Amino acid sequence: MVKHIVIFKLTSPVTPEERNQSVMKLKEIFGPLGNRLKYVIEYRTGVNITDVDHAGDFVIDATFATLDDLRRYQSSEPHREAVAAASIIKKAKLVVDYTF
Repeated sequence: MVKHIVIFKLTSPVTPEERNQSVMKLKEIFGPLGNRLKYVIEYRTGVNITDVDHAGDFVIDATFATLDDLRRYQSSEPHREAVAAASIIKKAKLVVDYTF
């Protein structure tokens, strides 16, 4: 099994309202992906609920059977479309992929 975790941290100075709008837009963009691709075993998105400087703002937490399935997800049309749509939001991204 392969776990794929992506954490986004908004990078522009943002007000709480701008932060909320941006993370809701990320949720709208990335939330449906897990239901669109049959080889995704588990897929969750989440918005950070704590107010600490070192926390990310939005997370994608996905599980795949194999590394090939993860790569297939990353190169899929729905994922590429989501990445393109999210590119307007200024953010840093951290990714961790590991087997378990």
